Amino acid sequence: MKQMFAWIGIITVALVMSGCALLEQDVTLPDLEGKTEEEIAQTLENKGLDVQFMPRHDIVKDQSAEFIEYGQFYSPGDTVERGSTVTVIVSGTFDEDVEYFEPVELDYDGPRLQEEYFDAPYYIFDEDEGEYVGGGGAFYVEYEDGYWTDNTGGCIDGDTTVFTYPSDIYTRIESNTPSVRYLNLDTPETWPPGEEEEWGQPATQYVCDVLSEAESVVLQTDPGDNLLGRYGRLLAWVWVQMPQEEEYELLNYNIVRQGLGVVAYEYGAGTTEDTMYDGVPYNEWMHNAETFAEEENRGMHSEVLHDYYWDYDNDAPHPIRWP
Repeated sequence: MKQMFAWIGIITVALVMSGCALLEQDVTLPDLEGKTEEEIAQTLENKGLDVQFMPRHDIVKDQSAEFIEYGQFYSPGDTVERGSTVTVIVSGTFDEDVEYFEPVELDYDGPRLQEEYFDAPYYIFDEDEGEYVGGGGAFYVEYEDGYWTDNTGGCIDGDTTVFTYPSDIYTRIESNTPSVRYLNLDTPETWPPGEEEEWGQPATQYVCDVLSEAESVVLQTDPGDNLLGRYGRLLAWVWVQMPQEEEYELLNYNIVRQGLGVVAYEYGAGTTEDTMYDGVPYNEWMHNAETFAEEENRGMHSEVLHDYYWDYDNDAPHPIRWP
């Protein structure tokens, strides 16, 4: 009997040891978040696994060839047999030769907002034309950060923004979207779908970022143009006071200065003596900004810089990067 129990004990130990040996053949897949292809290969090979990579060029991560997910329906924490080949999906490789546009810190060299404009009328009714024209008056507005959606946020695109206005201005705006169309400039389109243009998104992001950082925003109408433009939008010069600055900068000017817009719609706006700084009309200041941007190869005038949000292979908005 004792001999039989001894054999049972030996068999039990052998089975346990055999089970342990089998368990040692299983490998738990680790979490590879944030690891690149080289780090992934080393991690999995140390665990006795072979690895094959599948790049997804349409997915952008912070690094080239960065972990996205396991293939074969595996997830971190699953077990596979040691010696298996595991598929890992990684992001595409950045083209290190491509330089993407970023706004440049420039010493402001444009016109300044003058106090006298706060005493001017916002608009005047033109008896001959039977419509309202700008009066050259300046007034404070509020900007709400975020995209204009369901009547919240003020960001639309590089040359159009929604603000909160004084009541006597708000009641004059006829557009369903109570927006301001920036005078004397045009930026590439971001809307509607199918009509988006290269450089539209960088212009939008730049303007929305500046407005969100500004300590104060002032609009100024123009005696040389109508109060409202196409679609009933308010036409205005947009002045911003940036943090730690006492004076205002003309945002219309800065957009063109960065190479994100061109001078356009010169129907008289910025050409009268009522809209001048240092003896120079606003419109001439705008042309100076465009000349500087071209000479310095800023933004869309550069032969090197690319629009991060644009898919150059398909000449369309980038399917992942476009907001």
